[in-house]
Amino acid sequence: MRMGIMGGTLDPVHNGHIAVARAVCRACGLDGVMLLPAGDPPHKQHRADKADRWAMAQLAVGTLDWMSASDLEITRVGTTYTVDTLEQLSAAQPDVEWVYIIGADTVDVLETWRRFDRVAQLCSFAAVGRPGCDSAQSHAHAAQLERAFGARIQFLDVDGPAISSTEIRNRVAANAPIDALTPPAVADYIRRKGLYLCAMTWAEIDRALSETLKPARWRHSLGVAETAMRLAPRYGVDPQRARLAGLLHDCAKSMPCEAMRALVQANVPDADVLEMTTSQVLHAPAGMVVARQKFGVRDPQILSAIRKHTLGGANMTAFEALIYVADVIEPNRAMYDGLARARELAETDIRAAARYCAQMTSDYVRSRHGVLHPRTAEMLRG
Repeated sequence: MRMGIMGGTLDPVHNGHIAVARAVCRACGLDGVMLLPAGDPPHKQHRADKADRWAMAQLAVGTLDWMSASDLEITRVGTTYTVDTLEQLSAAQPDVEWVYIIGADTVDVLETWRRFDRVAQLCSFAAVGRPGCDSAQSHAHAAQLERAFGARIQFLDVDGPAISSTEIRNRVAANAPIDALTPPAVADYIRRKGLYLCAMTWAEIDRALSETLKPARWRHSLGVAETAMRLAPRYGVDPQRARLAGLLHDCAKSMPCEAMRALVQANVPDADVLEMTTSQVLHAPAGMVVARQKFGVRDPQILSAIRKHTLGGANMTAFEALIYVADVIEPNRAMYDGLARARELAETDIRAAARYCAQMTSDYVRSRHGVLHPRTAEMLRG
């Protein structure tokens, strides 16, 4: 039996992976191809954790009778090396001939793999075309590897769809569709789990915020995220994007006021004088910049919701109104006059709830003989 291996981070697995695997399977007369998501690879970083990448690999395989998925590297503790994987596979299935599927550009670095001399004994390679790859150089290097290590490398005239995992991650972050790029079950999993919404995993976001925000502010942020996520489906908002906006809405709160002001002055050209001089609201535009620069948020809806969560504005979207209201009504807030009514309105009419919260702000500012910001005043006139 001859079995192909398609390894790598598979972050995420996509239609290009499957198309190439199918073509190699036919060209090399393989009995099947095994997807092998890496656990902790030495050469590549990954954006989704290994449990999610393993789940997506299983979903991608679906009902394909010629493809399988293995968690061999996912479950291994420590750095995962191909030589260890091949040793395990060969010991468990000694009658199988393993064919490792690689991009032709990888041929040029194969000897850097850990114990490549042993790898070359345990498997052969099927090298498929990659854009920009120097074919003559790769063929020459393959000949050197054959002489030095007995490596068996077959070059195939196989080109899959022009899809990359990086492109998919970027599209998800920008709130662009990916349904044509991944198997439907994988696209649905990415949406449900909120993968690739920014440059960090959920665990990394939690760690970064819990280490920089004061404990009470961190609890508040968790409360806003949970509230926004719960209410999101009622108003046509993606729950995971609402969760992210809720977590990050106060991400600049730990910064000194002067640092926030400098950040806003350099990056938010429409920040007005009142916003720049009012410390209680300056963290909102500063948070938008921090979310973009530190956390890698690219979705304009998320960034706008963070920016508007203190002052609001005219014609707010349901997403913006949701974060504005969630900031006011989250369950960690101590009870005060009007809070119960705001929570009640949020369950049925998020824009009415936003106007009610704006009116409470207006009443408070008036009682303190302050000046209501024009953006909040616009909400009340709308």
